[in-house]
Amino acid sequence: MPDQTFDYVVIGSGFGGSVAAMRLAEKGYSVLVLERGKRFRDQDFPRTNWNLPKYLWKPLIRCFGIQQISFLNDIMVLHGSGVGGGSLVYANVLMEPDDALFEAPGWHKLADWKTVLRPHYDTAKRMLGVEPNRFLGPVDQVLKEIADEHGQGHTFRPAHLGIYFGEPGQEGETVPDPYFGGDGPARAGCTACGGCMVGCRHNAKNTLVKNYLYFAEKWGAEIRAEAEARDIQPLPEGQPDGARYAVVYRSSTDIPAFARHWTVRARNVVVAAHALGTLKLLFRCRDETRSLPRLSPRLGDSVRTNSESLTGSNSWDRDQDYSTGAAITSIFRLDAETQVEPVRYPRGSSFMRVLAIPMIEGADSILKRLVKTLWHGLTHPVEFIYAKFTSEWAKSSTIILIMQTKDSTLRIRPGRNFWTGFRKGLTTRLDPGVTLSPPVSMVHGLTRAFARKTNGIPQDTIPETLFGMPATAHLLGGCPMGRDESEGVVDANCQVFNYPGLYIMDGSIVPGNPGVNPSLTIAALAEYATSRIPPKPGAPARPPLRIAASPLEAPQPALGD
Repeated sequence: MPDQTFDYVVIGSGFGGSVAAMRLAEKGYSVLVLERGKRFRDQDFPRTNWNLPKYLWKPLIRCFGIQQISFLNDIMVLHGSGVGGGSLVYANVLMEPDDALFEAPGWHKLADWKTVLRPHYDTAKRMLGVEPNRFLGPVDQVLKEIADEHGQGHTFRPAHLGIYFGEPGQEGETVPDPYFGGDGPARAGCTACGGCMVGCRHNAKNTLVKNYLYFAEKWGAEIRAEAEARDIQPLPEGQPDGARYAVVYRSSTDIPAFARHWTVRARNVVVAAHALGTLKLLFRCRDETRSLPRLSPRLGDSVRTNSESLTGSNSWDRDQDYSTGAAITSIFRLDAETQVEPVRYPRGSSFMRVLAIPMIEGADSILKRLVKTLWHGLTHPVEFIYAKFTSEWAKSSTIILIMQTKDSTLRIRPGRNFWTGFRKGLTTRLDPGVTLSPPVSMVHGLTRAFARKTNGIPQDTIPETLFGMPATAHLLGGCPMGRDESEGVVDANCQVFNYPGLYIMDGSIVPGNPGVNPSLTIAALAEYATSRIPPKPGAPARPPLRIAASPLEAPQPALGD
């Protein structure tokens, strides 16, 4: 395959890469998508996340699933892997951000982004089939009570989700494509099993393989799974085939020392490998292979999360099932900068309990945290054993996701540390006084209030409790926008400075904290970026895709308005 030449090679198939693949194929370009993860059919997803080879992505131990957990110095990152990227394992939430994102200093001088992105948010919502959640249960009632107690009951509402809920009487029944005038895949209604974050086996979740990637392939794009990009090499000008780059990739499921490698030629390249994957690749190209030595010195700057915290409660009530519904069902605003969502796993999928630990107070060092945790276990042995080992954890637990709009940034650089096994990897640099999660008093107060109302045991995560390392499923930034390479890695068209035809279209270019799940924003940015690329000269015009009207097609008010 070394002599193949594509108009565009897209690295990654998540919310940025899938949009790029479809829109570029729609414009008549030849497109190759390289995805390091595996391709999954609905029936290939594990029935439980205890099936680690199908759930976790950790090739060194021969696990090739959809969920990767990465540890950096200051943060634990949950992200996806597989054809469809994070859409395979995320909780379906597709909501617009607060105005604070559009006013972020990293890009507000470049354009009126709220106006620019408005039509692209609407397009992404229609493509992803977004509508209000239809399943509200006991957990949502408890959250509504807490919202009322804080004077914020008016902000409580069902989350906006990318799920085909079906019609009454159609649960699990396959119906013709309901979104694209019959041109898309047949679908089945949601069964409310709670399995969204283990992989939807029921054809109800609107993953990217059901929309953007489906049409990308239908229109000629090629997807190569288990293909990890390793280098992007500029070619001398004047190539007969017009190629500007050679992309080197290897088999991601081979043992690294024996992995097979291939090269493809590209006239243009789109990098969309999640913030971590994109940074890892670009640092390698700049600092190791030296193939892209003129990448901006700002690479790895302005990394952020949703300033979030993941805690939870494990109920003593064995008769109540908290695992049913969508993975996330509702949201409310706790205060001007804080949103709260309940999260669940399906019954029998209790793997995440290995990261859970009793919530403790007042410890400001690793040693103190460890001592207080051990003391809590010794003085509350029944509680500890129940929460950690004997409860039906997924059935009885609710995870509390608290997100804030405050913009606390860190830097990512190549390096070695304990979490990389002292091998080459990525490390974080957190400035003194910067925190990546909401105030402990707020997080613990809200979690304990929820636990009291559900007869539960307040829980935290081991990394947060023992190491002060918060968890995030929403790592963003690292490739900031700017007016030139001294300000950013990419320009206002998402094209990399000094490298024409090289683009970045994923969460790494999000310039601020959206304060809510960022998938819709990433898709809207990719819609915008590809809209700036003209159709391929001479390519036949493609009839516009017929997209069904959506309850969320009209502009939506910001949360709490």
